[in-house]
Amino acid sequence: MNRIVLISGSTRGIGFSTAAEFLEGGDQVVIFCRHKEHVMKATSQLAGHGKRENILGLVGDVRRERDVRKIVSRCLKHFGRIDILINNAGIAAYKGIEKITQKEWDGILDTNLKGCFLFMRHVIPLMRKQGKGIIINISSGLGVLGEAYFSAYCASKFGVIGLTQSVADETANTGLRIYAVLPGAVNTKLHWNLHLGMAPSELLAPEYVARRIYGLAEGKRKSGQSLTVYS
Repeated sequence: MNRIVLISGSTRGIGFSTAAEFLEGGDQVVIFCRHKEHVMKATSQLAGHGKRENILGLVGDVRRERDVRKIVSRCLKHFGRIDILINNAGIAAYKGIEKITQKEWDGILDTNLKGCFLFMRHVIPLMRKQGKGIIINISSGLGVLGEAYFSAYCASKFGVIGLTQSVADETANTGLRIYAVLPGAVNTKLHWNLHLGMAPSELLAPEYVARRIYGLAEGKRKSGQSLTVYS
């Protein structure tokens, strides 16, 4: 379909599977994360899902506005526009409110929520000029129902939904469509690092979530809506 798709946190998990889905659909994809070696590995693996020239791998941190500005600039220089932005980068901690440190709290909020804000801030003006664009923010089932030991993660993901709805209202009648996706527990490295004790059969496949994101990117739903993905 030759759309230009920018995906944060896209070297593994949902982000990687989403990049593969768009590549297989004929789109051009920009992937990035903080670690150069992860970007190089993911770029090589994604070449099996589409043409190598349709993949741009970059290094950057969603928490730093300088990096966000650089990634958007590089994407524009390489592909000329941004049609779809998917804010997927996310981290979590499974700790009680008395145990989680301020550094951990700040890291989770900055990655999961501020990262969305920074990219939307820099991409929306471009999409306004184009007269169209799709932004998909990855929230969570824990973005609508809080759960013990996930205070920082829940706070960030509740925030993602509020941010999505607010900016959707702000950009009404501009041609932009802004959505949130709320997956349940997904079989990713992030999930297993938390040691939650769930069996793989209880988890969603990242490829399944990616297909739902791909469908949402058609922009047929009303802006501001959330898509829940449990099965």
